[in-house]
Amino acid sequence: MILSAVLTTPSEAQTSTQANHDESARILKTLQSRLPSKMIIEKVQPSQWPWLYEVITDSEMFYVDSTGDYLFYGRVMDTRTRTDLTAKRWTDLSRIDFNDLPLSLAIKHVRGDGSRKIAVFSDPLCPFCVRLEGTLQEMTNITVYTFLYPVETLHPGATETAKNIWCAPDRAATWTAWMINKKKPAAANCKADEVTTLVKLGQKLKVNGTPTIYFADGHNISAALDKDQLEAELKALK
Repeated sequence: MILSAVLTTPSEAQTSTQANHDESARILKTLQSRLPSKMIIEKVQPSQWPWLYEVITDSEMFYVDSTGDYLFYGRVMDTRTRTDLTAKRWTDLSRIDFNDLPLSLAIKHVRGDGSRKIAVFSDPLCPFCVRLEGTLQEMTNITVYTFLYPVETLHPGATETAKNIWCAPDRAATWTAWMINKKKPAAANCKADEVTTLVKLGQKLKVNGTPTIYFADGHNISAALDKDQLEAELKALK
C-alpha cells in the first residue's frame, strides 16, 4: 500500500508531461510576443529547478519564470563545488555523436599513432585558432580533423582564405603553412562549395566561437586550450 502510494502511474506521468508541454508552449508564445523578432527561440522547457524554465535559442540559453514576465540572464552556480551549472547544461545540450560529423570534409592530421581523436571548427584568420594550432603541433598520438569555419563578420576575408586552402592540392600542408608560418595559399581554382556546407553545419551545431573543439564523447569546448588543458580533457575520456 505504501509503495503504491508513492509510485506515479503511467496516466499521471502522461498528464504531467502534457502539463509541462502546455506550460512551455504558453511561455514560448509570451516570449515571442515580447522579445525581438530576430531572436530565434528553439525551445522552452522546465529546468532542473522548479521555479525556472530554460529558454534555448540558436546561440544561447537563459531562464524565465513560469509567467514569462521575468527573464534571467547569467550563470547558475553551485556554491558548494563552484560548478557553473549553466555552462554544464549548455554543454550537455550541444553534445553530439562524434561519428556523425562529416569527417570526409575535414583536413586531417595524424600525429603518432593517431589513437586519440578531436574535431576542430577553425577560422583561418582567427588569432585564437592560430594559438590552438601551435598547441596541436606539440601533441602526439592524436588525429585532428579540422573543419574550415570562416566567420566573415568577425574576420573579413576568412571565407576567401578558407576556399583557397580547400582548393590546394595538399590541404593539410597548406593549412599548416598558413596557420604556423603565414605562407599565403594560392588563389582558389575550384568552387569550394564544401566550405559553405561546413559553415552551415557549424551554425546548425551552434558553433558560436572559434576554435571549437569536439571530443570523442561528443562534448565541445570553445577555447584555445593549451597543451596541459587539452591533455587533461583527453585523459578524462578514458
